Amino acid sequence: STVYPLVIAAHPSEPSQFAVGLTDGGVHVLEPLESEGKWGSNPPAENGSASTMSAAPSAAATGSTIDQPQR
Repeated sequence: STVYPLVIAAHPSEPSQFAVGLTDGGVHVLEPLESEGKWGSNPPAENGSASTMSAAPSAAATGSTIDQPQR
């Protein structure tokens, strides 16, 4: 049968480590390679290019969505 991701969880004390729970009961832990550095840190600029990220946080980044009830 086909296996799908069921849940994604962040490690409480390791901000760059995530786990994906699968429908077959398996769990895969994701973290950056040592050579890549930590996730969430700014990568070095390549060829002097400026960042294209917006300064305003998106709805996905702030966790607010329209179709979810407020807790």
